[in-house]
Amino acid sequence: MATAPNRRSADVRPTLNEDGKYICLTDGTLLPATPEEAVRQGFIAVLRNEYGYPANRIKREVPIYHGSSELKGHDGAPVRADLIVYANAAAATSRDQGRITFVVECKKPDVKSGYAQLVSYIFSTNAPGGVWTNGIDGENADTKFYRVDRKLEQLLPVTELPRADETWGSVNRRKKSELEKPHDIRRLFRLCNSKLYGRGMENYDFDITMDMVRILLAKIQDESSPGEYPAFYISQEEYETTEGREAASTRVRDLFEAFAERHREVFPEGEKIEVPDAAIAEVITVLQPWTLVVGYQDADDWDVMGAAYEQYTHQNLKRQRGQFFTNRLIVSAMVKIADPKVGEKVLDPAGGSGGFVTAAFRYIRQAVLDSTLPGSPQRERQLDNAKNDIFLSEITPRLVKLAKTAMLLNGDGHAGMTRGNSLGPYEQLDPWIQSRCSRGVPKVILSNPPFAGQGESRISDPQILTQYETAKREVVSKVTGVPSTELMAQQSPELLFFERALDWLADGGRMGIVLPKAFLDTTLALRARELLFEYAYLDGVITLHKDSFQPDTGVRTCIVFLTKKTSEQRQQPDDDYDIFMAVSQKVGQTSEGVPIFVIGDDGTPTTEIDHDLDDIVDDFKALKSGDLVPSQFRYAVKRSDIDSRLNINPQFYSPHLNESIATVRRFDELDGWSVTTLGQLERGISIFKGPRLKTENVIVPNETAGDNVVGYFTPSAMLQDKRDSAKYVDLAKASPKQIRDFDTVTVHEGDLLLTRSGSIGRLAYVSSVMDGQIVSDDMIRVRVPSQAVRAYVAAFLLSDNAAAQMLMNEYGSIQQHLEPSHVRNLLVPVPNDWADAVDLIANGEAFMRAKEVSDRAMKALRTNGFDSGMNGLLGD
Repeated sequence: MATAPNRRSADVRPTLNEDGKYICLTDGTLLPATPEEAVRQGFIAVLRNEYGYPANRIKREVPIYHGSSELKGHDGAPVRADLIVYANAAAATSRDQGRITFVVECKKPDVKSGYAQLVSYIFSTNAPGGVWTNGIDGENADTKFYRVDRKLEQLLPVTELPRADETWGSVNRRKKSELEKPHDIRRLFRLCNSKLYGRGMENYDFDITMDMVRILLAKIQDESSPGEYPAFYISQEEYETTEGREAASTRVRDLFEAFAERHREVFPEGEKIEVPDAAIAEVITVLQPWTLVVGYQDADDWDVMGAAYEQYTHQNLKRQRGQFFTNRLIVSAMVKIADPKVGEKVLDPAGGSGGFVTAAFRYIRQAVLDSTLPGSPQRERQLDNAKNDIFLSEITPRLVKLAKTAMLLNGDGHAGMTRGNSLGPYEQLDPWIQSRCSRGVPKVILSNPPFAGQGESRISDPQILTQYETAKREVVSKVTGVPSTELMAQQSPELLFFERALDWLADGGRMGIVLPKAFLDTTLALRARELLFEYAYLDGVITLHKDSFQPDTGVRTCIVFLTKKTSEQRQQPDDDYDIFMAVSQKVGQTSEGVPIFVIGDDGTPTTEIDHDLDDIVDDFKALKSGDLVPSQFRYAVKRSDIDSRLNINPQFYSPHLNESIATVRRFDELDGWSVTTLGQLERGISIFKGPRLKTENVIVPNETAGDNVVGYFTPSAMLQDKRDSAKYVDLAKASPKQIRDFDTVTVHEGDLLLTRSGSIGRLAYVSSVMDGQIVSDDMIRVRVPSQAVRAYVAAFLLSDNAAAQMLMNEYGSIQQHLEPSHVRNLLVPVPNDWADAVDLIANGEAFMRAKEVSDRAMKALRTNGFDSGMNGLLGD
């Protein structure tokens, strides 16, 4: 389809200087960064980018004259139009009220007033039209276009704003060849959202999400169908009557039905656009001037579905079945590392809304464009093959529809977007998958499967579990002692998806998969790691930043990359090989999902997202070419370095953290020193955490509620001296089992306590004041018999070396954890003569003494505190 040349000017956007002021997009004037100014500068950018108006035709803060008198407000002050767009630059320079194209009234976000002002401005000039806007961002942002009816002396809503080379009244039904690419597709979708909400659909969020997808498909159906003129349009005459809006909406409904008819496997009979005609008419007015069909040449810089997906699916569909849509920076990095080639079939077996497959399709398509000549048979043939080599299987119908839309908006390939349960038998998959991308066929698999822990996401169906090694475990008969295999009652879906993807992948194929960080080192995932090394070469592991999936979930995640072995390679022992390891330190957003931008040399934010994933990709490729320069967070380990537990957590192999161990081990070479583990530092040392406590039946209101009452303290109470936040436990009310449990977790003077969840390894000391109190099992007890060694241990546990060693052993997907065994196995330098460690012992004693003094002072203030002192001074 031929496309008219773009009339847009160069890309401009609202810009703040180093002092936080807007640099006006019309004349460069510095303006305060008020909410109203943000709206005005945003709309100037729209006028220049989308409609092609040059800056020299736009003026702001223009005085309005009624005849020869300057128009004034109710307060007597002169009024100013926020923006006026003139017919030409000369008219703008002279501010010719007879040569105005339209007037713009800008209000701050969430403000709905201002229509009367716009009317007064327009009727005081010869302007044929006007615009009211309260922004281009946010849920309540809206923009409305009006033309003047001077006979009726009112403004009438219109469907379109004229472009820079058009005039009011000339805008009519455009040819398909005259539709232009939108500059900011996100703005259009946000505006569509506002139009839908403005038509009484406030309580139908989910319908709005899916209906917007259906309307987009109707638009695509229209642009892809024969004919010079679009059916996806509404004329001004139609827009002004109920019957006309109904007629335009019927055309759009028919377009969607035509698309759905060809894809009944996804859009069943009876599925339709559910929003009313008035809402559809409003969306038509937003979308009708633009083309949404992507040309191959636009693959790299025009990701339409990215905007649609972010705007319409993220909030409404993100928590279904534990699915959290993947950060697009992560998707891009994974595609670059997997490096899908022309002719290779690409699959996502847990496809969601199509993020991975659309990104892979664009990547392959760009490779074709870069390597072939325009118009050549080779280019056309390879592009056709590319769109037929992309496959997705997804169990949720709505997500399949979104994926189909994604592929259509990215240049087709939607036939491979299929509905099915990828964990079920292969023969029950969609016939399209079975015939074209069956087991052993896909050369590249990219996926972010659903994780356990979200609702009913654990898989318990025995018919599914039977197929998987990761759903079985070895048990030993208590009678015979003979081991056997039994089926688990349930298993986490990510482990099953990992096994299925590994089995589905072609020999020699490559896979990148997002998994919980716990996959890397926990016993629960050990069988999956065994399968990994049995059937594949581990190419690399990246642990992702903790905010990668925020604000949706705090699950800590990683990416595993592998290459599947051939049958011959599986028969042979592994040659030693390099495994890439990386720890991502920044992902370009906060925990609230707010973007973080690179700070420029002048100290102001740029428009570049601040992340390190591109650097990680570059270093992965550098390893493959033999050019990797190891750094603190990106390095390689040998296959032979992987221990028997198959721990593949990069943190465990970090050169920086391992340097701590190396530093300790150097003491073995010093005369008078040796190295041992903390658990063997002294005879009688005890390191434990105690049982999880049940306290509901023994909690009492305060410490005076009985003779057997003791305090019950959390880690924060111990660390932050929040002793007044303690609960109180009456041991007289406890059962025998509770008494035993409470006795285990009762702390005694001299105990050292380490946090074992969240911020692991923070140290607290138990003073004489806290002797006999209960501390929750969230702190690991380190009980050392002799005082000098205890002080030495305290000094060590407060050191960076100990912190680094503990960090190497932390585990967990949502919250990081530490176990007593990790603390027992910390390497500690030991002097043959403790006199050689006198300074370290003195430092530890100073720490414990300070805690003792602090606790006694706090107790004195609580028992005979300021109130008692005042009363004494007053003689009471």
